[in-house]
Amino acid sequence: MNRFLAAGLFHALALAPGFAVHAQAIDTNRPGFSFTPGVVGKGTWQVETAIDFVQNDSDSETLSLPNAEIRYGTGERVEVFVSSLGWAEDDSFGSKASGLTDLAVGTKIAVSEPAAATKTAVLLQLSLPTGDDRFTSDSVDPAVAFIWTHSGRFNLAGTAKLRDAPGGYRFDNGLKLPFAIDERRSWFVEWEANVREGRGSSHWANGGFQWLMQDNIQIDLNAGVGLNDRAGDYRFGVGFSIRP
Repeated sequence: MNRFLAAGLFHALALAPGFAVHAQAIDTNRPGFSFTPGVVGKGTWQVETAIDFVQNDSDSETLSLPNAEIRYGTGERVEVFVSSLGWAEDDSFGSKASGLTDLAVGTKIAVSEPAAATKTAVLLQLSLPTGDDRFTSDSVDPAVAFIWTHSGRFNLAGTAKLRDAPGGYRFDNGLKLPFAIDERRSWFVEWEANVREGRGSSHWANGGFQWLMQDNIQIDLNAGVGLNDRAGDYRFGVGFSIRP
């Protein structure tokens, strides 16, 4: 695939007609960068997985799976999670490597009332150095995020995340526009920015599709196109989420 094919996939997703969520339907953090401010119900498990491919440039690409996140509700407004459970293969400039990636643990706390038009949550996370050589930061990296959605004449969603890593601070921000197709299908477009201390910023245009097959099962597609030289060329993924 090249940048033009990826752009075509992005526009195809964006032109698909968009999701009125059932009251008890699964509510996922994926796809896209922006998370949901919702937490899973007390005593409930939820698993979200994906296969993702990133073409960083003509000489570098990465495949990763299953990129699993396991979420568990510990209270009416609190969940804990383990995320980034996965394996990756990286082929860069003729050097190929594969192995486990760093996993993350943390908690999400819903701040707003469930019936609020603007829903908010705070996420606290630690990335742990569990990955193999090419896929680890070799340090414990903390992060904090503010997550929000707004329901009104125009629906909006976003996530702002600040994390500390060996190379310096990184700030990630996303702004998502979700659209409903019917009660079980939706689509979105999203702008994502990644700002690294001392390295400038990268920008992405993302798009995706979600299908609620049952109230507790969702599949999704997503794609992104890099908007500047610091971003990758393109990326795409397929996801599956279930609440047992």
